[in-house]
Amino acid sequence: MGFLGLLEHLQSLWQPLELAQVFNALFLFFLVPPILGSAQYMWKYSRSKIEQAEASNDDDPTDWMTTGYEPNPLKLLQTFVFMLHPNTVVRGTVQLFGSLVVFIRYRGHLPIPSEYETAVDYTLPFRGKWTVHSGSPDPEYSHSWFPVQQRYAYDFVKTDEQGNTHDGTGGPESFYCFDEPVTAPADGTVIRSLDGHRDHHRTTGWLDPLQYRLAGNCVIIKHAPAEYSFLGHLKQGSVCVSEGDTVSRGEVIGRCGHSGNSTEPHLHFQVQDNPRFYLSMSLPFQFTEIAVEDRDRDAERKQSAYIHCGQLVQNQLRRFSSDSDNEV
Repeated sequence: MGFLGLLEHLQSLWQPLELAQVFNALFLFFLVPPILGSAQYMWKYSRSKIEQAEASNDDDPTDWMTTGYEPNPLKLLQTFVFMLHPNTVVRGTVQLFGSLVVFIRYRGHLPIPSEYETAVDYTLPFRGKWTVHSGSPDPEYSHSWFPVQQRYAYDFVKTDEQGNTHDGTGGPESFYCFDEPVTAPADGTVIRSLDGHRDHHRTTGWLDPLQYRLAGNCVIIKHAPAEYSFLGHLKQGSVCVSEGDTVSRGEVIGRCGHSGNSTEPHLHFQVQDNPRFYLSMSLPFQFTEIAVEDRDRDAERKQSAYIHCGQLVQNQLRRFSSDSDNEV
């Protein structure tokens, strides 16, 4: 039906056919498939969320954590609106296109933990003990298995003894990780430094309607050929490095914030093979000189290790003790 809208142009061929302009409205039928598709997706999405909330999942490694999220039916509407927002549509399309480019670059054989090893040793990009809120080399608990740009990414927060990510007083400042120093995970050169994006004042699961960058305030550091660290959602005004700066492992580059596409304050971290996020492949990597603690067992110091959501992690930088900034 939408193609019948082309009949509207008959009036330009012969004046008596001016009435053909009524066919112009038929172009609206082009909107029917995406609207119906979005409605169907939202229905399935809402049903799955309800089922997840009602079902007890004993295997969830993060079930001991309590975030700032507060259930609200309007949040489903928010998701629907964001799906139709031009900015979201463009970003989603570019991510999908970028994933296709990555598949072509790797000829379909993407990096996997059992076969890929980074050229650089990476340490945790913060001081003290933090909690892995999201991320794992396992597909089931991956940050985002597809698109591939964030496949091996991590989201970090801080929790108290009860597993809360905040003290309950409200606002970004009530979250334990907010305004905490964020550090370089290895020596390198800053190739991108973005600041100026506001920190959203809502922290209960509402997305910032004024966001214009997915990662908000962020820093990208080149550590080796085809190895770049990406640190996102930094606090507005906290980024203290500029493009071209040389940074050392453990050096403060900014502070944890709540900017961009963020539902509550946290640090997004990943290692990627390209300086351009949308054209990059997220790389599997291990953290070095690390203490890993599961909720049901004591912390274990490891020379290197993959980490998983639900774990508490902390640097143990004996090998890099010459760097005064690395004390944790």
